[in-house]
Formats: sequence, structure tokens, C-alpha cells
Amino acid sequence: MHEAERKRAAALEAAGGRALVVESAANVRWLLCGRGAPVDVCSTDYTVVLRGDDAFVLFMDIERSRVDAEERLEELGYELCPFPWHEGKAATVARLVGSALLADEAVLDPHRRCLGAEELERYRTAGSATAEAVTEALGALHPDQREDAVAGTLAAGCRARGLVPRVVLVAGESRQPVHRHPLPTRAPLGRHALLAVTAEREGLFVSMTRLVSFGPPPARLAELTEACAEVDAAVLAASRPDTSLDELLQVLARAYEDRGFPNEWRHHHQGGLTGYRSREVIAAPGAALEIATGQAFAWNPSLPGAKAEETFLLTAAGPEILCA
Repeated sequence: MHEAERKRAAALEAAGGRALVVESAANVRWLLCGRGAPVDVCSTDYTVVLRGDDAFVLFMDIERSRVDAEERLEELGYELCPFPWHEGKAATVARLVGSALLADEAVLDPHRRCLGAEELERYRTAGSATAEAVTEALGALHPDQREDAVAGTLAAGCRARGLVPRVVLVAGESRQPVHRHPLPTRAPLGRHALLAVTAEREGLFVSMTRLVSFGPPPARLAELTEACAEVDAAVLAASRPDTSLDELLQVLARAYEDRGFPNEWRHHHQGGLTGYRSREVIAAPGAALEIATGQAFAWNPSLPGAKAEETFLLTAAGPEILCA
């Protein structure tokens, strides 16, 4: 059975035999096996309708040439249903659904978060490409560069590798200790810098952060960077099946405290489950979701000026880092 068929079967089973109208970008990209790239990267241009053995993909008719040539959704067993852009999709959805009872597409969440063999391979490829883009950008840095120019270089490196840069953060010496999410400005880098990216490829998100110093780093920055790496190592070691996100947050909190930074976890979210969203579920107090083999994670412990962030797969052999 093809990956797309397996996903549709799982979706209909989760829906209890009811029809599904799927509109969220994460669920659409999951059902379409990574295809269905939107024109607006912040939205979805597609709607999937599943009803019994029938599977449809709706999109505006003005996208027909590109969808036919580049998305090839018929290969996945979907019937294409372009609708007039000036009329909207409501009438087409109503015609396809008819009198069928509808399930909430949220029933797909547990299935989307557990990745199949094909998705794991796509994720490894995306992780390697992201690491290449970041490494290339780091190699071209110099202290006089502006943050926004560095961001442009990093974004271009992602695009050149088939990645969509969803988040690009750059902070130089003056802003690095101040902001946990440093949107790039025209400020020069100075003696050191932080680069972070979340890139998407075929619907799957990869997040990573790297720090660079032009010459020996300031002692305090080196200390903070080492502490972040140790906190990251602690939560990676604890990321095992049947452990809840709340328990993993407690591991993070203890790791910060053991290194002299109590309650530091409160100053920035610490990451969590990733996949078809940059963060599927963030580790927060009381988050009871238990993690499982075949899921992806991106932890991001941080201290003022420093952060450790990788994306990894939880395999039977333990965590597999994708951005090495």
C-alpha cells in the first residue's frame, strides 16, 4: 500500500467512518506526503476531502497549471477539484460532502506526529540540507556584516537546497545577550553572533541554532554556551518513549538549576515535538502527551546570548540528530 493510501486509511479510521474536510496546512501536507506547497508560505492553498473511498483535493483554478505540472497529486490517488477563485470553495466542499457526517480534523493529530519510514528519510534529507545551509552561511561571516545581510545569505542557502526558510534569526554582539528571538536588523555583527533557522522541506520542519565568535569568545559567553549545551544533552538523554513532555520540562528545569540558573526555563519556551509544524506541541507544565519512537523533536534551551538547538528523531536506538 502506498504511503498516501495508508494515511487516508488511518485518517478514515480515526474519523470513525465519518467524512473529513481537512484545511490545516499541517494535516494537508501530511496527507499529501509533503506535496501541496502553498504560494503563501504562511497558509495552505489546498483542502482535502475524504469520504469513504473517495479522496479529493480542492484548490483555486488559477493554480491548475502549476498543480498539474509540479504537484502530481493524482499519483497519490486524489481527484483534483479546482474551483473558480472568484467563487470560493464552499459550494464545491458542500457538493463533495453531501449529507455525510463530518469528523473534526483534530483526530489526525496523533497520526501526523508519528512519522513513517518514507517521512523519516525525507526528514534526514531535510536535516542534512539545513545543516549545509547554516554551515555555508557561517563560513562567509565577518564582523562588519549587518544582521539583515547575514539573514539574506542564510535564507538564500536554504532556498538553493529546496528548503523554505520559515524563521531566520540573527543577532550580533550588541543584541545577542538581549533577545531570545532576535529578528535581524541593520546592526553589525561585531565580535560574535547567533544564527537560528527553522526551515521547511516537503512539509517537515527543521530547527537549528549556531553561535560564532571571531576570535576567542568572551569568557561569559563561552560559559553560557557550555551550560546550554549541557542542558540540551540532559533533555536529549531523557527523551525516551513513554516520557511525558511535562516530565521532560522538569528535566530541563533541573538541568538549568544544577548549573546555577534556576527558573531560567521561564524566560523562553524550551521546544518540544516538531514535524509538520515548527512545534507540534511545546513542553509546558502539565503537558501530559507521552513521546514515542518515530517522532521528531527540537529542544532549544537558552540563556542570555546563548542557545542550543537541534532537531532529532527518536529512534529505537535513541535520539538521532538531523543537523550534525
